[in-house]
Amino acid sequence: MSEVTCNTIGDILPLYVDGVVSDDTRNIVAKHLETCEKCRKKYEAMKSEVVIPVEDNVAPLKHFKKAWKRKKMILVCSTILATIAVIFCAFFIFNHFVYQEKIAVNGAVYTQKGENITELPSGSTELGYLRSISHRSASGPSADFTATNLDAKYAGCPIYQSEDSQTVYLKDYSGFYIPFELTEYIAQEN
Repeated sequence: MSEVTCNTIGDILPLYVDGVVSDDTRNIVAKHLETCEKCRKKYEAMKSEVVIPVEDNVAPLKHFKKAWKRKKMILVCSTILATIAVIFCAFFIFNHFVYQEKIAVNGAVYTQKGENITELPSGSTELGYLRSISHRSASGPSADFTATNLDAKYAGCPIYQSEDSQTVYLKDYSGFYIPFELTEYIAQEN
């Protein structure tokens, strides 16, 4: 067999030190170490015991653990607060920009509520006709028989009021009545 190079022995040496090589390989490495001073020094360095100092002082680790817990708690709390703030802002913005369908009748503003009905409640009276509709207005209608955010097709439709005067109905062209409930009063301009 040809002579084994120092590079090959250097690759095998850690396994040789650990004692996990075959008998044939062990003999080859031992024979090489007898003749090669460079590889023998490497072997002696690997064979010597490595001592890792153990430090008994755990105070820095406890301090690190305490600081880590504090940072985690601050992160969790700030995340919760940020989430609440985002939800609050989203709710405020959504409610501010929600365009409700409203009708002004006799100095009061009515907001659309509930499902359309096919028949008026008994005792309902006709009040007049819807004159105009403004769209995407954040404020409610300011003059009687005007509306905000309704479809333009409802212009000219009759408005009825129930006996309790808390609900008005807008009759659409398909024969249904759209209920609107009293939400606020407006100041009438003379």
